[in-house]
Amino acid sequence: MNPNSKPSDPTGEPASPLPKGDLRFVIRSLVRSANTAALATTLAGEARPYVSLVTVATDIDGSPLLLLSRLADHTRNIDDDRHVSLLFDGTAGFANPQQGPRVTILGKIEHCNEARTRRRFLARHPGAALYADFADFAFYRVHLDRAHWVGGFARAVWLDDRLPCDFAAASDFAAAEPELLARLNDSSADMLTVLANGLLKRRGKGWRMVAIDPDGCDLAHGKTVLRLGFNAPLGRADEAPATLAALVESVTGIS
Repeated sequence: MNPNSKPSDPTGEPASPLPKGDLRFVIRSLVRSANTAALATTLAGEARPYVSLVTVATDIDGSPLLLLSRLADHTRNIDDDRHVSLLFDGTAGFANPQQGPRVTILGKIEHCNEARTRRRFLARHPGAALYADFADFAFYRVHLDRAHWVGGFARAVWLDDRLPCDFAAASDFAAAEPELLARLNDSSADMLTVLANGLLKRRGKGWRMVAIDPDGCDLAHGKTVLRLGFNAPLGRADEAPATLAALVESVTGIS
């Protein structure tokens, strides 16, 4: 085999190149764009793998957030073993899914009753408010440990540290998020609609921002919630208005 040749998939198509820039940002972006994931736990009392479908959101730093029922098998499993993995699938739209990106996150899951956890999860999944307060439901947070990113055939990388956002940036956004959301929704409603229509390709006026973090924001219209990612992670919350204005300019050409 020619050492200079590019690897290809079994269909003969060239493999996708590794993403440019910070792969950790690429991974967080994929995770944040997902509404669901496959959750792998260890079946209680049997030491066998068990996989289930869960809805997910993310914390400010990118850590996955879950809302689980204590009646579910996966919740009983994590009572015995807190180590879990989550598969996030970004292959939609690929004729051959094996050419698309996906990432498996490994970490430890813990019950989390912080107000921010509830707020960010329900912002992403507003329908869950119907049962979030039931006695058998609780919120959980997965602490990121390792990640296995696959970007297509012959494109796989393990990352073992620094998966979350920069700590200082995450802390700044956590403190600023409630006030920042209120201000942007009040002063920049037209801008949010331009972003939803132009970048997310969704119709309608009255889009609202329901969550924001260093990597991007979530925009909502009725029951629809979509992720709008930034081109690069931000270091401070006060950079968000200018970043959003630049995205609007990229759509309209008007500065």
